Amino acid sequence: MAAVTSLLTLNVSNPPRARAESLLHWLWPREEDLWVLTEVGRGEGSNLLLSVCRAAGFAIRVTDRSELGVMTVARVGTLDEATIDPPSLLPGRVDSVLWQEDSHVEPIRVLATYGVASDPVRYASKAQRERKRQWLTAYEKVVSQWVSRGERGIVLGDLNLVDPVHDDVLKYVLTEETAMYHDLSERHGLVDAFRAHHDDAQMSWMDHSGVGCRYDHAFATPDLVVEASELVHEPRVDGLTDHSALTVTLD
Repeated sequence: MAAVTSLLTLNVSNPPRARAESLLHWLWPREEDLWVLTEVGRGEGSNLLLSVCRAAGFAIRVTDRSELGVMTVARVGTLDEATIDPPSLLPGRVDSVLWQEDSHVEPIRVLATYGVASDPVRYASKAQRERKRQWLTAYEKVVSQWVSRGERGIVLGDLNLVDPVHDDVLKYVLTEETAMYHDLSERHGLVDAFRAHHDDAQMSWMDHSGVGCRYDHAFATPDLVVEASELVHEPRVDGLTDHSALTVTLD
């Protein structure tokens, strides 16, 4: 494959137009070959992200954004659908794509994901907790089907799964959420790209009180060689969104 392949995921937090313009200014000079943008809505800001990327000639896939979705942008190569059964709850939160970076390179399957949240800091309602549990059950079936294909690939996005390695006190993390995080590695055999290169606690999301965790993830099949994975905090620190970006470099 090519010497270096790079990917980035960022939760853009359903931006209004002005913030979408700032996000584009931040994203455009970056060197990553593929972006997975999550929490993409139907408003003017999200439409701007989509239209500018299309005008640039990038290959794009975008899911149903009626309940916030996922936009995958290939700045090089092509994107095709890698069909799997969508989750029974919020099907627009997942897109299974086949990224062909180069005609001489084996394609990479990308499971672009925007998971359902429940606040780990403050007590979520019973309805919110149940919705999160239902989502985790539905998403587990998607991941099982995706992994069973036996082809190289990466799960990438804001999974809304709390990394168990964190410094802040998070009182309201569901046991099912923690189990899903571990199952991605222990049951499905995927490699947590960030954790493979970092032992310390880092946050990719922070609430208004300054408490946070790592919600954004890349889980790769073992046949992908992950050279590096980093959190880029600039978009969160600069107020472009409440998330940091996560990058993955494949060798």
